[in-house]
Amino acid sequence: MRLKKTLVVAVAMLVCALSAQTAMAADLKTLAKPQQISEALEAKIHAAGPKGVQVAEEELNIWCPGYQAPGVSANGCIVAPSGCTANFIFSDGSDWRTTPYIGTASHCTESNGEPVIMQVDTTTLAEVGTVYRQTAGEEPGDDFAVIRIYPEVAAKWGVNPAIPTGGPQGVYAACDPQAVKNYGHGYAVTVGQGKPEAGVAPDWWSNAYGWFGFGIMGDSGSGITLLDDRSAGNFTHIIGFDPSLGYKPGELAGMRTTRILEFLGAGWSQVNADGSLSRAMNAPCETYEQP
Repeated sequence: MRLKKTLVVAVAMLVCALSAQTAMAADLKTLAKPQQISEALEAKIHAAGPKGVQVAEEELNIWCPGYQAPGVSANGCIVAPSGCTANFIFSDGSDWRTTPYIGTASHCTESNGEPVIMQVDTTTLAEVGTVYRQTAGEEPGDDFAVIRIYPEVAAKWGVNPAIPTGGPQGVYAACDPQAVKNYGHGYAVTVGQGKPEAGVAPDWWSNAYGWFGFGIMGDSGSGITLLDDRSAGNFTHIIGFDPSLGYKPGELAGMRTTRILEFLGAGWSQVNADGSLSRAMNAPCETYEQP
């Protein structure tokens, strides 16, 4: 009961903050930031291979505020090609520890084969892999990219499927309102302690969902989980005040994990925090179609 009361208060505060933010935003706004590093540093990281490049912790915290688990991590920080947050670790049926994939938003990348640079420990940036596949669209319910992690990067740094706020553990595949939580690397000011958030998701479609909470530039792509740690999907958009979009004014939006796994296809699974695999498709809800 105490947790529920705390969540209600937190959500009310977050909705107030979001309302002020979205009042100045477009009716459908993505949350990627421009690339966070210089072209010179990008070239240096590319040349360094799996060992990556060390940077000052204070400098890295400007690009990637918050907690960083060792390795290529679920909800880890992406600095190139855009400033975004990763979501879940995925498996194509191979051993995910040696042949892993990690997700983000499609609008955080430009094309298949594009190199992706992430934070891999508290002071290191490394080119972790390349974009393997992405959705054609960049609207809620159709905004996801999966990155194939280099085997040598997985071997050196490891792959961590656990999100700092807990989970994922299973996949939510129903249509009822749920309390949700998130951890992203967006920020308004530098925050060394990170940015865990909570909210309530009243709207669920088979491919998309919407919730009231707080999000900011740099959170794009991050994985959202329920309070019981089942994954909900990714975080891609802030909705403004146009009722024709089908969302409630001020909602946040993303692509559901069920639709992500359907997009990836047969043999693909989400890697849970404990290393087990989950797969769920075809949530029994109506399909969201952007006007």
